Amino acid sequence: MIDLSKRRTLKTLACCSATLAMPDLAFGKISVSDVKHWDKTFDAIVVGSGFAGSAAMLSLLNGGVTNCIMIDKMQYLGGNSAYSGGSMAVAGTFMQEKDGIKDNPESQIKDTLKSGHDLNDLALVKEMVYEGPATFNWLVDNGVKFKWVSRSGGHSVPRSHSAGAGSYITRPLQKKILQLGGQIATRVIMDDIIYNDKNEVVGIKVREKYEFNFNKGFEEENNNSGQVRYYRTFGGLILATGGWGADIMFRQKFDPALRSDVLTTNHSGATAYTVKKLISDDIKFIDMQYIQRMHVTSADEPFFGFAYRWITRGYAYGIMVNPKTGLRFVNEIADRKVGSDAIWAMNENGTNHPILIMDIEGTQTVDVKDFQRGLSVGAIKQFDTMDELIEFYHINKEPFLDQLKRYNSFVDEASKNKDYRDPEFNRNFSPYKGKYIKVEKAPFFASRPGPKVHHCMGGIKTTIDCEVYNNDMQIVKNLYACGELTGGRHGYNRLGSNAVLDCLVYGKRAGAKLAQKYNEKRGA
Repeated sequence: MIDLSKRRTLKTLACCSATLAMPDLAFGKISVSDVKHWDKTFDAIVVGSGFAGSAAMLSLLNGGVTNCIMIDKMQYLGGNSAYSGGSMAVAGTFMQEKDGIKDNPESQIKDTLKSGHDLNDLALVKEMVYEGPATFNWLVDNGVKFKWVSRSGGHSVPRSHSAGAGSYITRPLQKKILQLGGQIATRVIMDDIIYNDKNEVVGIKVREKYEFNFNKGFEEENNNSGQVRYYRTFGGLILATGGWGADIMFRQKFDPALRSDVLTTNHSGATAYTVKKLISDDIKFIDMQYIQRMHVTSADEPFFGFAYRWITRGYAYGIMVNPKTGLRFVNEIADRKVGSDAIWAMNENGTNHPILIMDIEGTQTVDVKDFQRGLSVGAIKQFDTMDELIEFYHINKEPFLDQLKRYNSFVDEASKNKDYRDPEFNRNFSPYKGKYIKVEKAPFFASRPGPKVHHCMGGIKTTIDCEVYNNDMQIVKNLYACGELTGGRHGYNRLGSNAVLDCLVYGKRAGAKLAQKYNEKRGA
């Protein structure tokens, strides 16, 4: 087991390939002198097509860099971003004002640092949060339609702006990219970065017509499909390849508890293939031991699933109990780390799942289509009476009914005093459109939350302009990184919907910085 109790780089890992099962690390960097012929030339290349990659690509085009391409190794675009919840945490928007929500960036920064245990890079956090409103407006101007504002765990107020799904953000951006003449290519995997004798990035080695192997446990290093090509870039390279939550072997090196039977919300392509290559190139990584499990997913469906919208609202407007005791065991609106750890501690190796309950009024806060999807696959269940619900889940009845009575009394107190916190778990309560919601009106609905590997907080160390550091703390020229591939923004734990903010703010910033430097270089 690797000791990563303190933040440090992965510089030593490049010489420990046997320990980390990285067979390619011994080959080192590819020099431009090794390239006999450039197959294609671009002003800029973006690797990855999720929130960060799409924002970077559009930002490049906005900055006047037109001969650019965005590539993705998968047959589809968007990666994890496309089918994520698509909620973006922003403080101070017209939508919050419309709903009577008082918020400000300093409050969001405070919440972010608290969840991150102050291990965050403060400069990166401030840039991320303060640029949130401008990035939000940029998205709206480019066709993204946000539908509602809700409260995610760990946030002090509702500030998670949802478009309905992640694809409702990535698709409008990609549509705009094509309208502006940008190029997008799927089934193109980046194998290596190519450097000149000054250690500047000048291109990449790729394989076109790549066929991803979806077999569980298949190591991507063993996939030799595709045709080798060399892409020249005159302006630079932006890496936005995302996290590695689906890479079972790699994630266990940093958190042995995340074994193969622990499910993930990530798509199959979320591997550490690019990360291993970058480690061999002496790129600096931080916080790799911090891998988040998300507890807004259902134990009764694989991957991200359909119940997460209902579960998210259930934490805000419902009660969660241990069925064996009938009692609450955690603050329902705690952040994902606290919530997931509490569930894992009580579920007895997957045999005792918590029960999350909302009544009809709480359920009506969920978009009807999202609710119906969860209901249709059985991840959300409906009961005409509370007795039916209790019997179905074998909940310890008398303690539960006493608990429910106390919970509803806490909501009553909160409706009289907005600063009230419940005496059991120090939870505060938020109204929905001015009304505080109890759990008392039939029919009742329930789900069984089950934490899944979700987000990698660690990654490449960058400047606030997404410039990449090597292990000697030198900037690697012409190389930029953004999104989940980077570290420092979230520290110990990421607040829900802060990742979408992170990816979009820094994706946009990476594209803008590359465009600025390249335009200066070519005198544009």
